[in-house]
Amino acid sequence: MDKKKIVVVGAGITGLTVAYRLLNSGENFEVIVLESEKQTGGKLKTSPFSSALLDEGADAFLARAPWAKDLFDEIGISKEFVSPASRSASIWVNGSLQPLPSPNILGIPLDPDSLPSILLNSDDALKIKQGGKPSKAVLEGSDISIGSLVRDCVGDSVFELFVDPLLGGINAGVVDEMSCETMAPQLLEAARHKKGLIAGLKKMHQASDPQAPIFYTHPNGMGHIVKKLAERISESIRKDSNVISINHTNKQWVIETKTGSEIADAVVLATSAQDAAKLLTSVSPTTSSRLSAIEHASVSLVSLAFKNSDINLPKDQSGFLVPKSAGMLMTACSFSGNKWAHLDNGSQTLIRVSSGRVDDQRHDNLNDEELVKHLLGDLAITLGLDSQPLESRVTRWPTALAQFKIGHLERMKETFDLLADESPGVFLSGSYHFGVGIPASVRSGNEAAVSVIEKFGIN
Repeated sequence: MDKKKIVVVGAGITGLTVAYRLLNSGENFEVIVLESEKQTGGKLKTSPFSSALLDEGADAFLARAPWAKDLFDEIGISKEFVSPASRSASIWVNGSLQPLPSPNILGIPLDPDSLPSILLNSDDALKIKQGGKPSKAVLEGSDISIGSLVRDCVGDSVFELFVDPLLGGINAGVVDEMSCETMAPQLLEAARHKKGLIAGLKKMHQASDPQAPIFYTHPNGMGHIVKKLAERISESIRKDSNVISINHTNKQWVIETKTGSEIADAVVLATSAQDAAKLLTSVSPTTSSRLSAIEHASVSLVSLAFKNSDINLPKDQSGFLVPKSAGMLMTACSFSGNKWAHLDNGSQTLIRVSSGRVDDQRHDNLNDEELVKHLLGDLAITLGLDSQPLESRVTRWPTALAQFKIGHLERMKETFDLLADESPGVFLSGSYHFGVGIPASVRSGNEAAVSVIEKFGIN
């Protein structure tokens, strides 16, 4: 049989996954990956900072979600992974740092007695003790907002103090509008327990291994993992190849780049939703419109290096969260040297500060110097920090994080189906599909590869 030529647009973790799966499927595929940048990896980027290799985007991935770990097992890099040296974190509440409740799942305390009595509303503490039963049944196959579920089951104070800073910080989003099915399906499952949300979460907690790693990274950064994956398919990757348009002709697809064109039997757009929407304007206007409607948040990450003598951090802490109600520019602070043993060189302390939510884009209106100054002011309040850093680095990620509103997964299914009708042979994959995080992006890449194989494969 003649080879089927598949062009993958984008060499981030998702596009690399698609290409790797296709090339290792046993099918007769020729795969070309077109990447607009001079390097692969997309938002998974590691670079030198203050005598260390420090990530500029995600610095770890969830261990319990199988898709990323399975892929990295296959390429033989998992044995090199490390987990956080410190697993405890705090939250800025009422002018001081308070430990996150332990045990907790997604910030929800499983035992209200583990918290200082001044933190939780007494009615909310009672809701937890009584099991956190929802006021109405949470039906199978339904989706509601994380905010509505948590507020209903365990109260406003639990949501605003713990859940919103945690999930809102991770996705730079409004958790009152965030899809539970996409971002926290375990909460939906737990809320269906006959005794309530807390009973369901306790059952999950008891079934888990408390010593099992929660996160993994590589000592050389997430960029190193992507590099190793790219090496497996290096002959298929063409860097500095910005795709300008895609068009259909003679039952094939023409992919135009700034340096030429490719003719393919199928195209997988493993890009941002915004970039995919632009490329689909003429060939699938309905899909283009739907992708354009996905809201995105911009974030800025500031890495700081201090002399050990200039900053005093609790050694058992990996960092802290800042709730929206605090009014700070900072949404979270990660104690990088505490969190990862390989980043502690004994003489300097590295921290990373996050800013930006979909409803708070003040950081976008500040230049790099102003942003660092404002965040140092937040650190002065929260940590009592009065020293200047030895070095700082600002990394901006404009419109980087898709927002997953109620019903997101159903809308994505409808969008993929519409694309199949309007432009058979074009497939979508990306971080806007299954939710934030590396495992979700790998999962999206896996599914795109399966769709291509189902359409063109013969085995």
